[in-house]
Amino acid sequence: MGTSHLLSGEGYGCWPFPGAVLPGPMPLLRLWNFHTKAVQLYHGIANQGFAPAQIALGRCHEDGYGVDQDYDKAVGWYAEAAAQGDEGARTAIAFLRAWFALAGWGVPQSDVDAVSLWQQVRDRSAGTTHRSIALHMLGWMHYLGRGTKKDWRKGARLMQEGTSDEFPLDPDVVLAAKRSSFGSDTLAARKFLKLCEYGSERDWLCKHLVAVCMINGFGRSRNEATAFGIFEELANQGHSDSQFWTGKCYFDGLGVSVDKAKAFEWSSKAAGQGNSYGQRWIGYCYEWGAGVSHNRTKAIEWYRRSADQSNRDGQDCIRICNYQDF
Repeated sequence: MGTSHLLSGEGYGCWPFPGAVLPGPMPLLRLWNFHTKAVQLYHGIANQGFAPAQIALGRCHEDGYGVDQDYDKAVGWYAEAAAQGDEGARTAIAFLRAWFALAGWGVPQSDVDAVSLWQQVRDRSAGTTHRSIALHMLGWMHYLGRGTKKDWRKGARLMQEGTSDEFPLDPDVVLAAKRSSFGSDTLAARKFLKLCEYGSERDWLCKHLVAVCMINGFGRSRNEATAFGIFEELANQGHSDSQFWTGKCYFDGLGVSVDKAKAFEWSSKAAGQGNSYGQRWIGYCYEWGAGVSHNRTKAIEWYRRSADQSNRDGQDCIRICNYQDF
């Protein structure tokens, strides 16, 4: 019997479905309410070589159910099952090692390795939380040109492919800064946030994504002030996506007082680095006189720059301008 269902990220704690029956003479146990006891029971049969229990322990350590979260121990238990030929366990190992490579935790930092490992997860699994997150991160790597050729359109497509009800972090939210009106407390959201926090001390993208999660209530309660502080810190380091988000925070008053002039200033810095979302937003500011004097000619110029990069929002703005002229 396959064990890929144990790695889907769905379900309840260490065991993925209610009322799971453990093998042998063990009684019925509703494991999602008794994570610590579940871990103790799993250890007994996992040490006897029972692969599903080894995978369940891997998940417990990965997600912090019944034990302290420990990604190294999670990999260790997944490796026990992988040694018995379990493909789901191999995929789970690839998923976590991709994050190790991205952040340089215990291994040399390598964007190339991170991309390769997330590609393995994408190709080996279907409809799982691991796959959704891997697709999202692959999208970022293509969008930024890290470990692969820069192709922001492909990056946005990959992010969209990874979007689901369980993992609703789509390109409009993370790239266009169209803040989600409702948060998400799914297992996938919590897992993603924890992994980003894990890498945030070593990698700016992980830190940026922690702020995106905070401001959208993704995997945790909203904290706009802390998110703004992170965006501004990274913006000052020159990261265009953080600069754009900083501008949007000033524009909408997210974690900081509304200041349209500063919103324009930060969005201009992002646009100046070729950020197509920043370019579209500068066009908007010129069109409506937000933080800068109204100038329709410059608005169209910036909309066109965004549209020329195949930015959908920029293209829509150009079409509207052309219609109004007509």
